[in-house]
Amino acid sequence: MKEIGLRQVIFAVGLITGFIFFISIAVFYSYSLLQTGDYCTCTETIPILIIVVASLGLFVGSFAYYYLVDRFIGKYKKKTGFKKALAPFLGLLDAKERMVIEKLLESNSIGQSEIAMVSGLGRVQVTRVLQRLEEKNFIRRTKKGKSNLVKLNEEIIGLLK
Repeated sequence: MKEIGLRQVIFAVGLITGFIFFISIAVFYSYSLLQTGDYCTCTETIPILIIVVASLGLFVGSFAYYYLVDRFIGKYKKKTGFKKALAPFLGLLDAKERMVIEKLLESNSIGQSEIAMVSGLGRVQVTRVLQRLEEKNFIRRTKKGKSNLVKLNEEIIGLLK
């Protein structure tokens, strides 16, 4: 994927600003003609033209936004790694929940008893932390014998890719 440079961003912002300026001038011009009554039959279509151009601008702007955001997010993920990319979201969790999520980021799935051993938390504490994470849709637990296998939710994994 090609990196977006500062020139391309400035060009995109300038293009959007120019488009907004053009629409503003066209609206002002047509409004002034309609107010003074100095319009001819050729200027009657200006309001329709403004709507068409504005709709086209919204379509192009939406496409540009999607294209630019995809590039910036991809660049950010590559540069910072998963933990740093998720740092704002992990900050919303308490310390125990954050520790469990970080362990799950290191390995694809982990047993509930292994989380208790690695984290130093008791089994009851681990169960409560996992219940909270499951309520928040961060993880899912599946039965594996007498223990549970803990995995990150598919939506979270999708965000990381």
